[in-house]
Amino acid sequence: MAQGGARSSSTFTRAAVGLEGLLVEERLVGYLDPGGEEALRALNSVAGLETTSSCLGRITVIEGRWPWERREETRIVFKSHVPVDPALIALVASRPFENLWLKVTGPIVHFRASTPACAEALLRTAREAGFKHSGALTLSGREGCCVVEVSAPTEATVPLKLDGRLLLVGASLESVVGRLNEALEEGRSRLAGLIRRFPALSRYCP
Repeated sequence: MAQGGARSSSTFTRAAVGLEGLLVEERLVGYLDPGGEEALRALNSVAGLETTSSCLGRITVIEGRWPWERREETRIVFKSHVPVDPALIALVASRPFENLWLKVTGPIVHFRASTPACAEALLRTAREAGFKHSGALTLSGREGCCVVEVSAPTEATVPLKLDGRLLLVGASLESVVGRLNEALEEGRSRLAGLIRRFPALSRYCP
């Protein structure tokens, strides 16, 4: 960012190169969500905002006594960023795991905003787009140090297997997986709505 919050053409070019470099790296290591490249470009299109991390929504199967425990006590044994087939979840559940949780999470994106006013405008826009679980992680008058988490409420966690006993089979598994697929798509729909509103943020985030 140039002084006074205005982005010079040379600074913009360096930022664009940085984003493209990040996208290449994410593609190489397999971290980039399907459709993520287009979304990240859109979310970095406003001068005063840049993403620092993102997940555009996913369905996971988590092994562990509780799905919220520390990483040392849980692990993800299945992950998909697109709707899943119940047969695939059944295959994962058939393996010798004691406790499994089926979980869908919506899009979560962290932004660095140029000013508190920019962060406030982003939060307002995010909530209008249905990202109700959004908030400021840090706010300061210093340039470029306002960090905002934009998070969709489209999430759910369901026990799949407890103490070695399958809880979801047949029609019940199909019904639950179908509902989680709907939640995943709803999160993507809200993300699309946020992206449509993004150009208007240029007024508050120069």
